[in-house]
Amino acid sequence: MDDGYRAGNRVILCTDTYTLSEVELLISVLTDKFSLDAKLYNRRQQGKLLCWRIAISGKPENLAKLRSIVLPYFISSMLYKLGL
Repeated sequence: MDDGYRAGNRVILCTDTYTLSEVELLISVLTDKFSLDAKLYNRRQQGKLLCWRIAISGKPENLAKLRSIVLPYFISSMLYKLGL
């Protein structure tokens, strides 16, 4: 619940310690199994690659689907991350 944040209308999952192939595998699960619009996102600082993250599209239908998947597992103090 805590390794992520909202950036504008997108949701970013912080997978900073994962390898590129692990992040790609997670994205394939999110897209294939859960039909979420998830993309590879690279975090850079001063042009240097720091880590790979997952960006989940902020389209209303995509966010609604994400909420329906994760809401049963969220504790109340983290609901703000889902915009609730």
